Amino acid sequence: TGQDGSGKTTLRDNLAEFFESQGKTVITAKSPCDKHTVNLLNNAISQNGYEDWYTEQLLFSFMDGLLSNYMMQLKGRCDYFVCQRGPIDQYAHGVTRSGKTYSEIHGIQRPDRLEKFDTYIHLNCEAKTAWMRVCEDEGKDRYEYPEYFERQVPNTKALYDNIVEGTIKELEFLRSSKHHYLDTTNLTTEEVKEVILNLLC
Repeated sequence: TGQDGSGKTTLRDNLAEFFESQGKTVITAKSPCDKHTVNLLNNAISQNGYEDWYTEQLLFSFMDGLLSNYMMQLKGRCDYFVCQRGPIDQYAHGVTRSGKTYSEIHGIQRPDRLEKFDTYIHLNCEAKTAWMRVCEDEGKDRYEYPEYFERQVPNTKALYDNIVEGTIKELEFLRSSKHHYLDTTNLTTEEVKEVILNLLC
């Protein structure tokens, strides 16, 4: 989870490669995972999000449900499931895009119905660095632009802090998982991988 441009895709792939080299069975994914719903989101989300925030949030919550059901089907079929993004991301992106509260997001998402991850890795980086990393990516999301990144960086850090501090009841469902935070601004992708593997292993 974390800031756009912080290295989530690369870390996911590097972790999968490492675990596979250890003889483990690994399945990777990215959320949102359904291309048709992704198209709906990319076609309808302006730089400020849906005019109808409720519809936007329903789409993301629907995708969370699809991912959760996929995780249920994978039980016992792999050693590691490594996913880029997940239900947790609504609590940083939703706040950044629409200015809504954790409580408003929680009320629509209903996370009690969702499968839980064992570990969350929160990646973050400076907004300028994030933009330089994604600006030429034709596949970037509609809301990936410098002004959005400026708001997203502090919200990403605040989400991690609020989870580990345990003072917000709407984030309590995340407390049973392990959480690691890393600022990747001045790190290479190989250094990020090594830091995270040291935390995990």
